[in-house]
Amino acid sequence: MLSKAPIWGRGARGQRGLTLIEVLVAVLVIAVGLLGLAGLQFSALANNYLSYQTMQATALAESMVDRMRANVDGLDSYALSAGNTPSSPSKNCGSGDCSPEELAAWDLAYWYAMVSDDGSTFSNIPSGPRGALPSGRASVVCSDAICTDESIRVVTVYWDPARAGASTYGCDPDDPKDFRCFRLTFVP
Repeated sequence: MLSKAPIWGRGARGQRGLTLIEVLVAVLVIAVGLLGLAGLQFSALANNYLSYQTMQATALAESMVDRMRANVDGLDSYALSAGNTPSSPSKNCGSGDCSPEELAAWDLAYWYAMVSDDGSTFSNIPSGPRGALPSGRASVVCSDAICTDESIRVVTVYWDPARAGASTYGCDPDDPKDFRCFRLTFVP
């Protein structure tokens, strides 16, 4: 005679619970998901830091444009090509009267010290924030071959966001040898 035992329960030998393989697959799926979340978090942090650096570059460029607006008579003295360091000013214009040209030299040196972390030291510059950007550099150039009072000035702040040893001023974000840059134009 045939047994009428239910199909779903075969006594002590019937399967109950999860097998080890099912548990391992579940752990693997959870681990892959957590790794994906960790990657997203890392990417968000990196982009947040780049955004912070861009904000610093923007504030520094605006600072130089404001200095140039305040000293229109010395506008021709605001000149700094990429890769160069301004010379030390002859006077401390932060605490005394200066000619427009002396003020421009002082502004360039003080501003460059805020941008750069290349170890440049300037006399007649008060202590203050230094090296706001990694491998920071700066330039202030005239857009015309012969600069006039009406010529557009281009203020550029360069930096190496990855600290990878950038050395060229092409501003190509896809080239690791190029500095990242922020440009601001000023029309007197």
